[in-house]
Amino acid sequence: MASMLAHEDVRSNPGSKFVKSDVDRWLIAAVLGLAALAVLFWPQPNGKRDWHTGLRHPALWVLLSLAASFAATAWLRGRGIVVLGLLPFLGTLWPRRTTPPNPPPQPPRAAPPPKIMSRAEALDVFGLTPSTTREEVLEAYRHMLWFANPDHGGSEWLIDKLNEARDVLLKR
Repeated sequence: MASMLAHEDVRSNPGSKFVKSDVDRWLIAAVLGLAALAVLFWPQPNGKRDWHTGLRHPALWVLLSLAASFAATAWLRGRGIVVLGLLPFLGTLWPRRTTPPNPPPQPPRAAPPPKIMSRAEALDVFGLTPSTTREEVLEAYRHMLWFANPDHGGSEWLIDKLNEARDVLLKR
């Protein structure tokens, strides 16, 4: 008979050595809730009872979370299988925190067709007039080429433009 009572006690309170019944859980939850209220309305150092300041006290939140957990275990006791059945559905309430998929890579753009330099643009590059001679074009080309050299602050792009302007003016 004694072994039967012990077995029944273990079955009704699995894993709990200190809390023996649901009433005990409710009592502990109530005591913790009252302690939380005491922390909430405890007089501040300036003598005022300001509950706004009490809300920032960490002990209040610890006591409230403990009271809620004891109340939840008392209420859920015997209903745990139902709660476990609801867990998959509870997960759908929160949005998924996944990174959005990477957009597909854009196809490479085709290079625009090269713009052919006009005679007026070529004359503008060298700063010449339409009535210039072949020798004047070559002299301006050599002079500008010296400045377009990367060693003197120029660039490959500028050298390409000078070569293109020379070819247009000399009709190569």
